[in-house]
Amino acid sequence: MKIDKRLSRYESDVGLSPCREGGATPAYQRLNHKLIVMKKIVVLTVIGIASQTIVAFAGPPEPKQVIAPPPPPPPEYFRPNEFDIGVFGSFAQGVGQGGHHLHGWGGGMDFTYWFPWKYAGIRFQGAGFSVSGGGGPRSRTFTFPDGQTATVSGGGGSVAAGVVTADFMLRLPLDDFWPNIHLAPYAFTGFGGAFVGSPDLGNREFPQRTVFVSRTQGAPANQPVTFRGRVRSALQDDFPGGSQFLGHVGGGLEYRFTPHIGIFGEIAYVFPNLSNNNFIQTNFGLRYAF
Repeated sequence: MKIDKRLSRYESDVGLSPCREGGATPAYQRLNHKLIVMKKIVVLTVIGIASQTIVAFAGPPEPKQVIAPPPPPPPEYFRPNEFDIGVFGSFAQGVGQGGHHLHGWGGGMDFTYWFPWKYAGIRFQGAGFSVSGGGGPRSRTFTFPDGQTATVSGGGGSVAAGVVTADFMLRLPLDDFWPNIHLAPYAFTGFGGAFVGSPDLGNREFPQRTVFVSRTQGAPANQPVTFRGRVRSALQDDFPGGSQFLGHVGGGLEYRFTPHIGIFGEIAYVFPNLSNNNFIQTNFGLRYAF
C-alpha cells in the first residue's frame, strides 16, 4: 500500500527501524498510531460521502399521510331505555248520544318508558278535569192538580272528574331517515278508568208533595195523591256510580328541541263501558326525556 511504502521510505530517510531487540521503537509506535487514526478518518469520510450521495439520488422522503379521525356520531334525540315525564293541558268533549252532556278542561302528567328497542314503550297517564253538563242554570215549575206550584232549579255547575290510563306505545323517530328532523309520530292504546264527582243538584223544594184531587167516580170525592219528584243529573246518568271502566286509542306527534326537551300534542278517543258517554280527549304539553 502507498502508506506502507511511504512509511518504508520515511524510515529509511530518518533512519528508523520498525524492530529492534525487545520490540518496536517508540518513534515507530507513535508513527504507526497516527497512520491508523488517519485510516479511520479516511474510511469514515468515505462512508459519510457515500450515504449523502445515496440520499440525494433517492430524492426527498415521502410525506407522512395524516388520516383525520372520523367525526363523532350526531346525538340521538329518541333513545332506547329512555324515561320521559310529560305535563300537559287537556280538553274533553263528549260525543255520541250523551256527548252533549260532557265538556271539560283540565291537565295532567304522564310517565313513559321506552324499551331497548326504542320504537316501543309503556306509559301511565293521569288527567283531572272540571266537567260541566253543557248548559247553564235551569229552573222548572210544576203545577199540581190543586193549582199549587213548585219550582226546582239546578244545573250550570261543574264537577271534578279524573281519567287514569295505562298504554302501550309505538313511535317512529323521523331522524332515523332525515337526521335534522327530530319529529316522532306515535300511536297508543290502553285501558283505565273515569271518575266523576257528585254534582250540585240545586234546591230540593219538590222532592215530594201530597195534594187532594177530585174524583168523578167512586168515593171519597176528594182523594190524596202523592207526587214525588227526582232531581236528575245528565252526568250522573252517563256515569252511574261515579266511575266507569274505559278503553281508549289515539295518536300524536312529539318534536324534540334537544335530546331531552320536547313538545307534544295528541288526541284520543275514549270509550267507557256505556254507549252514551264516549268522549274525545286532546292533550298539548311539554316533555322531558332522561
